[in-house]
Amino acid sequence: MELRRAGRGDVNNLAALGAATFTSAFGHLYRPEDRAYFIAKSHSPLAYQSALDTPEKPIWVIEDGEKLVAYIKLCPNSLPCDPPLPDAIEISKLYALPDYQNLGLGKRLMDAAIDHARAQGASDMVLSVFSENFDGHRFYARHGFEKIGDYEFPVGQQLDKEWIMRKTL
Repeated sequence: MELRRAGRGDVNNLAALGAATFTSAFGHLYRPEDRAYFIAKSHSPLAYQSALDTPEKPIWVIEDGEKLVAYIKLCPNSLPCDPPLPDAIEISKLYALPDYQNLGLGKRLMDAAIDHARAQGASDMVLSVFSENFDGHRFYARHGFEKIGDYEFPVGQQLDKEWIMRKTL
């Protein structure tokens, strides 16, 4: 399976992958209208096109043949960290299709993200993870992230309790 930086030709496949992975992992937690609103806002082709048009929002993908199966998206830190970490790079999305989980793809994506952050001179990486995503907590802890706070993340009208995690580079 190939790891590569996403390009403009990946927009529709990224949107489909993002919607599918979010729905499979968390869709059962939300009312249909909240889930639909969130997917339309965060996993639309326009959202991915905007990211790909912004150098500070790189995306790496893993493809199996010609099928995108996992990705990681970075951006400048937007999380309410205390103390603020304005120079940190944020992992805003890290997803894999269910049949491709536990195959080491997350580690490959995380390694690419950390290498990128270091090359950009970032001193920290941050992310948010659903407070009840225990597999996510363990995965991020294995990669050196520690919980530094909580905040509420809107999914439509619903507010989820999220952990903010940080890794010093």
